[in-house]
Amino acid sequence: MWAQFIKVRKAERLPACLFLLWQIIMQATVIVPYYSVFSVVSSNYRKNFLDWFHVSGFDPLTYCVVTDWSTAYDVHRHPLLAFFYYPLYLINHGLTSWLGVNCVQFLVAFVLLISSFYAFLLMMRIGKDLLHLSQRESAVIAFLLFSFAYVLLAAVSPDHFILSLFLLLLVIYITGKQMAEGKPLKKKQAIILFLLTAGVSLNNGLKVYLADFFSKGKRFFRPYNLIFVVVLPAVLIWFFGAWEYKTFVADSVKERKMSERQAVKKDRTRLWTAFCDTTHIKDNKQQKAVFDQLWKRHRQAQLKVKYSAPRYAHSGDPVSKQPFLNWTDITTSRSKTIVENLFGESLQLHQSYTLGDVMRDRPVFVSYNWFFNYVIEAFIVLLFLCGIWAGKRSKLMWMTLSFFALDMILHIGLGFGINEVYIMTAHWAYVIPLCIGFLIKSTSGRKRTAITLFTALIAFYLIVYNSVLTIFTL
Repeated sequence: MWAQFIKVRKAERLPACLFLLWQIIMQATVIVPYYSVFSVVSSNYRKNFLDWFHVSGFDPLTYCVVTDWSTAYDVHRHPLLAFFYYPLYLINHGLTSWLGVNCVQFLVAFVLLISSFYAFLLMMRIGKDLLHLSQRESAVIAFLLFSFAYVLLAAVSPDHFILSLFLLLLVIYITGKQMAEGKPLKKKQAIILFLLTAGVSLNNGLKVYLADFFSKGKRFFRPYNLIFVVVLPAVLIWFFGAWEYKTFVADSVKERKMSERQAVKKDRTRLWTAFCDTTHIKDNKQQKAVFDQLWKRHRQAQLKVKYSAPRYAHSGDPVSKQPFLNWTDITTSRSKTIVENLFGESLQLHQSYTLGDVMRDRPVFVSYNWFFNYVIEAFIVLLFLCGIWAGKRSKLMWMTLSFFALDMILHIGLGFGINEVYIMTAHWAYVIPLCIGFLIKSTSGRKRTAITLFTALIAFYLIVYNSVLTIFTL
């Protein structure tokens, strides 16, 4: 089975080769600007990577993990990701000792390339095997997926998103094959897929549960399935994340908080000394009262400067400051987010602030310089909606839409990461080409050819537009 999966089918070879050539060029585009800094053996790799790497809001934490292994990711959201990269760290450690050069960029690029290549193949196979499109039509929807701006960027950025895309497409493909044969998702398949997807990004594990539900229907709620497929794996991965935090993270968090308190205490002592040296007030109580007011104004000024930084200024108000809920956002405009970011920046880069980071130098909302970009966006959304209507009787489509709905509830509803929602594009964008695939499937003759050609033209335009902007910005 795995040999059949890994092997590139004869009919897939031409689009696969074209895709691979394009991706190698894009990988080189990201490697070259940073190689002179990142290849140097250093005593502080993390600072180098975080200070130098700037591709939108993508984090270079994978470079940190593969160079000098640690649980650099948020262990609650990515509980197994650092451990997945541990073998690559060992290889890089050996190569660095042997060559005297940090090879992290090439090793990570290899993982990204393999992940994007097989994600591309999976999208084609979803079209060919599950939607029963022709090979050409399947290639068109696969190229459309990777033409989207933040799928293209995810494929070349040292973050977790392209791994998530590959795993989610694997979930859709395996579940779709099972449903096409009238079979439920096997328990072993569901557990392994959950551990892989949730291990890379915890919220994506929920999509495996949705897939299991769509494949099993009422049988999903049987006690045996709920206990061993749903509850037990979730409990295991949660406790593993808690153990990981306690073992690798808790001490550093405690030290950082202690260091911050000591810095504030030191600052207060410094200000008190300066106050005592200059004040003419003799009464101790009055001195303390005046100093307390002075210190209060001083701290307010410091916090004002801190929260005026883009990292805080571009975030809306959360539902609560409790853990997890403090990631929500109830004030950022949803309508502007949908137009400019969700179906805008996610699919087409803006000409202004290209590859800018909302946590550093990019406003939350940027408008396109050309009206044509909005026309393209409208066409993509229209094809998407028509595809939903065309596939309204397909369980596969509704399962994929449930994945999309979950992300929309999290990002647009609750506001998790809404100020840079486009970063998460790889978690949901596959729903667009899949639905367009259903639209193509529902037509025939000249109409089918016209829709396929129009989709291919949009994909070609986005590939050229987004690739050129990326290359010239980097």
